[in-house]
Amino acid sequence: MMKSTKGKIAIYVLVALMLAMTPVPRALAQTASPAAPSGTQVPQPDQNGVNWPGAGYGAAALVGNLVYIPCKMVYALLGGIVGGGTWLVTAGNSQASNTVFRSALGGDYVLTPQMIAGQQPIHFSGPTDTPPPAPAVSNNASSMTAGGAASVQPIQPLPPTSVGAANSAPLDHGSGPAPRGSSIE
Repeated sequence: MMKSTKGKIAIYVLVALMLAMTPVPRALAQTASPAAPSGTQVPQPDQNGVNWPGAGYGAAALVGNLVYIPCKMVYALLGGIVGGGTWLVTAGNSQASNTVFRSALGGDYVLTPQMIAGQQPIHFSGPTDTPPPAPAVSNNASSMTAGGAASVQPIQPLPPTSVGAANSAPLDHGSGPAPRGSSIE
């Protein structure tokens, strides 16, 4: 007896949600607000015909959202947890955690008929690229930043050497035995 009551309640809730998501018929919408601006209304087919492709894409979006929205919500929830864990594991590296947060919490949460029709892309996940970190302002390698940590300076590249020049000496002789006929310096 208890299982059937819970099942009936679940069916009633599902039907109520579907009815709440159903668009208002055109006749009721016109009587409810006769002064609606014409620029925001969707163009209708000639001679009060039915826009069957539009209705089909809308129905497909409705049915698709029954699966898409819960999946996106679970993905966002788990991504929020993983992003927080990333921040903890990386000792507060906000760039790493923001990458996870942007990917999981970004993107589209609802499918629209334009997405189903292929006119707009569907972004389940958000962007993963992050802005580059700000360069260090100080030129003094021994200076300290406001947080008390030493600033990191970029490594300067070695000057180019001419390959095969007569007076160029190798930078390193290596760790093996010296070749025959060479002197060890």
